[in-house]
Amino acid sequence: MNIPSAHRRLTNGVTLVAVERPGATALLSVDVRVGARYEAPTDAGLSHFLEHMIFQGCAGFPTPGAVNDAAERMGAALDASTSRDHTRFEHAVAADRLSDSVGLVAALLRAPAFVDIEAERSIILEEGLDEVDEAGRLVDPDTLTRAALWPDSPLGQSVIGDRARVEAFDVSDLRRHHARHYVGPNLVVTAVGPAPPEALLDLLAGPFGDHPGGPRVEPAPPGRMPGHPVVSVVPDGRSQCECRFVFRTPGSSDPDAPALQMLRLALDDGLASRMHRRLGAELGLAYEQWASWERYADTGAFELAAVVSPAKAVTLADEAYRLVRGLVDDPPSGDELERLRFRARWSLQLMADSAEGLSLLYGSPHLYEQAPRSVAERWALFDRVTPADLGRVADAIFVPEGHVACSVGPLSKTARRDFRARAQRFGRAG
Repeated sequence: MNIPSAHRRLTNGVTLVAVERPGATALLSVDVRVGARYEAPTDAGLSHFLEHMIFQGCAGFPTPGAVNDAAERMGAALDASTSRDHTRFEHAVAADRLSDSVGLVAALLRAPAFVDIEAERSIILEEGLDEVDEAGRLVDPDTLTRAALWPDSPLGQSVIGDRARVEAFDVSDLRRHHARHYVGPNLVVTAVGPAPPEALLDLLAGPFGDHPGGPRVEPAPPGRMPGHPVVSVVPDGRSQCECRFVFRTPGSSDPDAPALQMLRLALDDGLASRMHRRLGAELGLAYEQWASWERYADTGAFELAAVVSPAKAVTLADEAYRLVRGLVDDPPSGDELERLRFRARWSLQLMADSAEGLSLLYGSPHLYEQAPRSVAERWALFDRVTPADLGRVADAIFVPEGHVACSVGPLSKTARRDFRARAQRFGRAG
């Protein structure tokens, strides 16, 4: 699969990436090295607040309404998200309006006006209610488990931040954070559209060539792993329990990253995968269930999770640990391994068929200076993974160290005790 692409670094440090894709639509994306990982505890949530404020206005588009009207005359509404290690902006547009989109997004990122801060603060406070109960107590399993998994790193901080900090941020905080992080060396700008890559790069170079330069900010290290299982059982009045079993892993730059991806596929990639077959078809234990590998350049989190009735939470813990130990004792081989290789190729093909997928494949890796691999190169990496590789990697990550178990929901005292016991005795003996 030959996908024409190219990249260029401007004198101000901005990295430009272009991917040729035939069609009547195009996509502009910008990845920024900013997020929870780059925040001091007193700034927790500021990157997410800043992401919201970027779209509130700039020179030529003085109000949020003017920004939205202009963007939607080009294509889709502007979109953005903040994660633990980066913020991403996207704009899907008609191919003949890509130049207009580049001008708008470049102006917003270069010098946001920071208008209507109170309206946006109110929206963020509403968003933050998803993480707490009616008493303001943290009940979000994602935040609870990541805080335990990365206890010495801001990677464990809430992306949204707590209510008190969100209420205290002002325009000076936003300007300070923007000036430090939204500089050229922290930006990767990707255009996907129906033009030769060099032409797309030239289209990006003018508007983003005016972006301010500055020093690139390096992320905080992931810090030490927990030396033993960490168990968090949080009583909550919801009708079901959300349970998570999380293991710390190497990151996406590690040579074993393809094997980690395939272990995730073995557990959760369609109804024929191990997790769905066991928890769903065989036991009827959970309707909502998933396995994921959240990965950064130098660390990651491998998670099994499900939402179950309180009476099933302890059984879920037993089965989750059996599933991960099964990957050690009986790693995928034969027909199952061939299925995983097909599913890995299928996933890559789906990404390559979409503008967003191409921007993630060819643009985003530049954010942490990982040379992007072609689809064919990625296929080859999956094809080289053996059953021995899968068993070895599973044996290395599914261990008590760097392991977090969490349940949020209405467990009885006995169930809480049993859930803790299952997690605390988890180890190589199974």
